[in-house]
Amino acid sequence: MDVKYLSDAKGNITGVFIPIEEWERLQKEYKFSADEPAPANKQFQKGLTEALKNVKLDDSAE
Repeated sequence: MDVKYLSDAKGNITGVFIPIEEWERLQKEYKFSADEPAPANKQFQKGLTEALKNVKLDDSAE
């Protein structure tokens, strides 16, 4: 996953950018719509949080 982190002027991470193709794949995999309220996306949120932790760990190993 080609994740890019967005940061403010102080270097604090303020967001994450993923390519639209990856976003659409995640929507299909976790069967959610961006129009759904956040509580309906608990499984997706948990999975995405874990994926981002893994990406961050992989990046730190290089």
